[in-house]
Amino acid sequence: MRDKRSGVVKALIIAALLFALTAVLLTVFGGRIEKGVRRYFYPLKYTQMLKDAAARHGVDPTLVAAVTYAESNFDAGAVSRVGAQGLMQVMPETAEWIAWRRGSEYRADSLFDPETNLDYGCWLLGYLLERYNGSVRNALIAYNAGHNRLDEWLETGADEKGELKDIPVSETRSYVEKVLNAQRVYGDIYEEELSNGS
Repeated sequence: MRDKRSGVVKALIIAALLFALTAVLLTVFGGRIEKGVRRYFYPLKYTQMLKDAAARHGVDPTLVAAVTYAESNFDAGAVSRVGAQGLMQVMPETAEWIAWRRGSEYRADSLFDPETNLDYGCWLLGYLLERYNGSVRNALIAYNAGHNRLDEWLETGADEKGELKDIPVSETRSYVEKVLNAQRVYGDIYEEELSNGS
């Protein structure tokens, strides 16, 4: 009986020590562990290209990272069911229009090149931010649903700041929420990598 009690006491002491050690480790390294886990679920690739394209077109790099995450999870070879291509899922027709607006040539395979795709996607985000007076929410709605659709929705559903009150399409509503949430996460876990100084 005494052996059984001493075995239970030893087990409890070991459990308490393990619990205390875990608490100490989480206190000391918890932030790094959490950040490492979050970085796994929110990857960041092509960082310098992303920052360069964002700077060229006046777009916050955390927004570009969030859009890229939501669109392709940083897969340069991604193709959507509707034909959008590359990291930022730019439609070929949109890329042709961007090239025409910029007075440049468009090559059919160029959207799979990360640098070109990021440049086109950032140009489009910059254009949409300017078109909608800096409204990130409106720019994201237009990026997902198209600016013509957003303009129609705004005719009857704009608030006093000119933002769309209610997004009528659930896919677009979910997309905007996903990007805005991801932007906060990217700003938190990649602050140094995405800052202008590094």
